[in-house]
Amino acid sequence: QGHLFSNRTYMMHTFWVGFAWLTPTVALHLPRQNLTDALIPITPHRQVMVQTMPTTDMILTRGDADIFMHHMPEKDLVACGCGKCGSTAMWSLIYELTFRHPWNFSGMPYIQDVTSDRWEGKVIHESDETRQKTIMDRAFSFALIRDPKERLVSSWKSKVACRGDVFGTDTRDRNFLTQRLLQLAGTLHDDELQCLSLDDFLQALLKVHEQHLEMYLDRHFLPQSVGCFSKFPPEQWTMVASITDAEAFRALAERLGNHWESPQAVHASTSSVQVSPRALEILDTITRAEYDTLQGHLRPWSRITQAGLYLLQEGPAEVWSLSVEESADI
Repeated sequence: QGHLFSNRTYMMHTFWVGFAWLTPTVALHLPRQNLTDALIPITPHRQVMVQTMPTTDMILTRGDADIFMHHMPEKDLVACGCGKCGSTAMWSLIYELTFRHPWNFSGMPYIQDVTSDRWEGKVIHESDETRQKTIMDRAFSFALIRDPKERLVSSWKSKVACRGDVFGTDTRDRNFLTQRLLQLAGTLHDDELQCLSLDDFLQALLKVHEQHLEMYLDRHFLPQSVGCFSKFPPEQWTMVASITDAEAFRALAERLGNHWESPQAVHASTSSVQVSPRALEILDTITRAEYDTLQGHLRPWSRITQAGLYLLQEGPAEVWSLSVEESADI
């Protein structure tokens, strides 16, 4: 099993191969410069995991593994949403319309773990590419998207920011996500580092992209072009929408045999995020492929267009605006 490799170290150039039923493991102890040559596909529906660090084992899995493909055979529905795109709200709606009551569980497994017993077998995870194509040709397919730059800043704030008391950062997973990102970037020098500034977070992402390893990022940082759309571009989905698209969610509800009204507004909190000129430059670089993929589907276009202090209002959807206290560097 993949986890057997997680806490072991081996001598340089030692080659180990193991298999897990859903995500086979290839643990390769190689110098970083040989890393991309070690990414070996095994079968269309099995993923490659690669050890990347010279002195510690790091098992890699494709970031899209837990978001695609999720299929509800009873309704012939495929649903996909990237981390920080509104997937929790999407699956909450699907769950409530399917079971006729809200999600009332606490703790793990969470609502996005749609193959858990809490979903009572209503959703299956399909990993065979041939069957995926057959399903996509006939099913009602629904994908959630979000402006790439706004999403990454929101993901930083939610997952790895240091000022957790200000941003409401999930501190339970922050250390793990920080360490894993820096390992993937090849820049981990401090095992005690538990959080990142926005600039450091984006610099680490840039390193990952430069090594063409972005498909192994956590789903909250995974580019949408290699997430829901890694195999099927937006044009092959029945509906591609943002979390604020009420009409799209109404169509999703109708597919589930229900009538749905837009939710009432809930209390929102506001926090400020400083986007430096360097951060903006990196955001423009690492999101280029996403914008190409999502062209014609994003409405509105990104509001992060210049360096400055942005006010981020959290609510049913996140609303961005450039503060009047703009950066002197603009």
